[in-house]
Amino acid sequence: MGSLARLMIAGSSHAPVTRVCALAVGAAMAYAAGSYESDLNVRRPPVLTVRASRTSRGQGSAARVVWVMVDGLRLDASREMTVLNRLRTEGEDISARAEFPSFSRPNFVAQASGIEPAASGVLSNGYPEEVALDSVFRRAKKAGLRTAMLTTDPDPGLSWTYASWVDDTITEDPDPDADLPPADLVFVHIGYVDRAGHVSGAASRQYRAAVARADEVIGRIARTLDPAREALIVTSDHGHLDGGGHGGMEPAVVRIPIVVWGAGAVRRTRAGRGRDVGPTIATLLGIGPLSHATGRPLVRGDAVASRQRAAARAAVCAARTLRVDHVPIVIPIAVVALLVLGGASGVEMRPLMSSPTYALVFAVLLLVTHTLSFSVSNDGGVFGGRLTALGAVAALAQLRVGGRSSLVPAALVASLAVLWTAVAAAHQPLAPADGTLRFLPIPALAGLAFICFMTAALGRQGMLEVKSTASRRSARPRALGAAGVLPGEPALGGALRLAWSASGVGGLNRSPTMEDPC
Repeated sequence: MGSLARLMIAGSSHAPVTRVCALAVGAAMAYAAGSYESDLNVRRPPVLTVRASRTSRGQGSAARVVWVMVDGLRLDASREMTVLNRLRTEGEDISARAEFPSFSRPNFVAQASGIEPAASGVLSNGYPEEVALDSVFRRAKKAGLRTAMLTTDPDPGLSWTYASWVDDTITEDPDPDADLPPADLVFVHIGYVDRAGHVSGAASRQYRAAVARADEVIGRIARTLDPAREALIVTSDHGHLDGGGHGGMEPAVVRIPIVVWGAGAVRRTRAGRGRDVGPTIATLLGIGPLSHATGRPLVRGDAVASRQRAAARAAVCAARTLRVDHVPIVIPIAVVALLVLGGASGVEMRPLMSSPTYALVFAVLLLVTHTLSFSVSNDGGVFGGRLTALGAVAALAQLRVGGRSSLVPAALVASLAVLWTAVAAAHQPLAPADGTLRFLPIPALAGLAFICFMTAALGRQGMLEVKSTASRRSARPRALGAAGVLPGEPALGGALRLAWSASGVGGLNRSPTMEDPC
């Protein structure tokens, strides 16, 4: 049987507790990573305190407005659309910027209600309920107009957003019918361009084919409208990376087209924002101003709309809702738990000194693999696999440098890094110039979850105390006395040693020359 030293693990009585605690912390971090984005949503944003202006039908330029949103259409791709380019030359051509985060639902709300996600509270596609903000749909209904929504996307997410204010919702696949519903405000959502972007990327042949198909639909819709009485607005909610994906602030993602054609349009080229769409529609129909809009009409405005916009902006700024102000409570709890585990481990110097390895390697891998934007997280399965691979590489580096006994200290260092990241992100604007820090807590939490799971799976092993070669060579067996007692050994100690050996525990019938390194 091997020596007693090989059976001893430093602090072995704490190993089960360490593993259970590490598993619990890892599960909590994984959940926090998955829910971080949706936890930023605000159900009752302070802008709702702005008193709504009275709704009435004024003297709008258009008797009817058809709003077409081509989901996932990049600005540069829109410049290749034959029909849309003709509408540009006959109407208003706006090179616009999508709002951050560049997901569909936040930008749909931004356009329909005229307010950026930072102030609307809708910061993810997973907003849990109908939006309480004023919108072009609400204004139209209050003014006695009829509203309709036509979509190619079977996912009901967008249709739920303003469900109370939409009279008819129709799902047509693969293309919307040219015979639009007989409503005064019609919203047409074309979803297959976005799907092609996710599956194949914006640089693909499939994406270009989907864009061309959308252009044909826009042409059929335009032919049914009377430009003297009716207006057509074509927008996008966001673009796509060449390889697919959106949500971040990359130029290809945030540059979108807005085209206004028909009644009320002014032939010109200008810049704009996604939040300008709602105020533009409200002005064309004469149902504005939108109560909570911070955007401005792209066609003629008026003093009433300006005053309402100023009131909404003042409410947003006074409530200081333009910052994240969110640190998941599980992060400081994890730091405390890992501090306790680290203190109970009695880890020696080498594992302790190597403990930053995991966090440093994981951070470098995030940088070199460009995993620093919401745009890489659209597919949860692919994104999760990507983070798992990065965590595995970083964990292998940690094990190579510090061994198993360094896992608990490495998890502690990682938790401190995650806490710093979350606090830094909490002080970021909700509409930042660069969204990296807003996104970073998600992969950071996932990385902490992985090292905690590794700790739970592998446990921790202390440093074994083994005598040096010189001391082993100098050791000599000593002859037993008549009573089985070594020279100089107390009689009671000798008796206990003999009883231990006779019991068969700890190395029965070991050779008298075998040295016990413990």
